[in-house]
Amino acid sequence: MIHSDKDLRNWKQEQLKYFKGYLNNFRKDTKEYQLLLAGIQELEGKE
Repeated sequence: MIHSDKDLRNWKQEQLKYFKGYLNNFRKDTKEYQLLLAGIQELEGKE
């Protein structure tokens, strides 16, 4: 359970690290890559 803004920031950074690593499993011209990239960009844009 997330209890504070610090916990939320830590969770967000962990998720971004995980998803960015997972992104390398796809070729850049695939639908999956584009979908994952869009999700990463959306998560990065939210404070």
